[in-house]
Amino acid sequence: MEIEIIRSSILLVTFIFLGGLILKKDQNKKRNWAIFYSLIYVGTTLPIVNYVFVELGLWEFSEKNDIKMPYDLYFLWTIMWGVIPVFFLKKHDFKFLFIIILWLDLLMMPQLEKFGILTLYDNWILGEIALILAVFIPAYLWSYLYYYQKMNGIRAGFQVMIMILLLFVGLPYLLYFYQLIPQPIFRRSSIEFQVLLILAFPALSATQGLVRKGKGTPFPYDATKRLVRNGVYAYCRNPIQWSQTMIFFSLSYYHQSWIFLIGSIISVAYVFGVAEFQEREDMENRFDHEWSVYLSQVPNWYFLWKPINIPKGTIYFDRNCQQCSAIEAWYQEQNTINLEIKAASEYVGTPLTKVTYIDGNGEEENGINAIAQAFDHIHLGYASLGWFIHFYPISFLLQLIIDSMVFDRVEECEINNRKT
Repeated sequence: MEIEIIRSSILLVTFIFLGGLILKKDQNKKRNWAIFYSLIYVGTTLPIVNYVFVELGLWEFSEKNDIKMPYDLYFLWTIMWGVIPVFFLKKHDFKFLFIIILWLDLLMMPQLEKFGILTLYDNWILGEIALILAVFIPAYLWSYLYYYQKMNGIRAGFQVMIMILLLFVGLPYLLYFYQLIPQPIFRRSSIEFQVLLILAFPALSATQGLVRKGKGTPFPYDATKRLVRNGVYAYCRNPIQWSQTMIFFSLSYYHQSWIFLIGSIISVAYVFGVAEFQEREDMENRFDHEWSVYLSQVPNWYFLWKPINIPKGTIYFDRNCQQCSAIEAWYQEQNTINLEIKAASEYVGTPLTKVTYIDGNGEEENGINAIAQAFDHIHLGYASLGWFIHFYPISFLLQLIIDSMVFDRVEECEINNRKT
């Protein structure tokens, strides 16, 4: 009875704390979104990691439920790791927080066992440290990087990871808990995986484009600094939402349940009923006429076969290299759109050491990435191949292969050299 009073009191204090944060007059919008990102990470990963550790025999809660931990402890744990640390985002706060969090957990876990809430087994301390490494530290890192607007690629990576966990782990188990689908099974199927990858790839490629070209992330409240009009966005205005909608069809087939199709309906309704209006106003405010032109040329929900007005790009080839000249000749034969093909000798600046593509914003791509980027100027078939080639780490591996090859040239070929 005593422990129930303590748990209820802690919950009451926590709700009062959250109410004070919500009702506070002078809101720090930036910190609020940092809290959101931290919360969504902890809330998603904590039950998954705890479930794994319970299955591994590191500890076990006495209360039996679907997430293998008491719901009130899950809530309190999420607040403690997802909200409070975000108020300590200065450079030297992390070491202090890490020590405090570890000390509190090592102190509280035996106390919970004493009150009969859980049972600790061998190596539970290692599990606790692993839990902090897998849940608390990434959540804090995400909120820190967002708050100081650093490393947008890592921030986007967190977003992709959370969406994967929610769609492929969280959602199936949630539906199973409410007995809407049979128990989720994670079987291996190369064909289903390939179909899923094809459907998801426009979103993955679009995310990379938003990071590298737009200098931002897919989340609207961690938005891009530039309007991205090349890559996947030269063919479809909402490739991420398109992929998400199609993924629900594959999930429906995979789990043999029509219930996932509701996700597709909700996704389409969100795009046309909510995102369309919010996006237009926001994009018009940020990009003005450039957005209006793009809006009139690129469809919202399907892919063009040829880009109507992709931003002008220029690709430079070394005409003293037989292989490079052959690739240049191939491009010359294609009916490219807004692609200018030039000799490397025409490049103004430091002499080029690789095939180089320069987009409308002056961003450079070299080597295999340059060739892949230029595919966008042909049609959807070649563009899709280019998105695959350009996707990291595929582009990195392909470039390594090319760099190891010997080309027919008196001097070394530009596509084979690395910048020094």
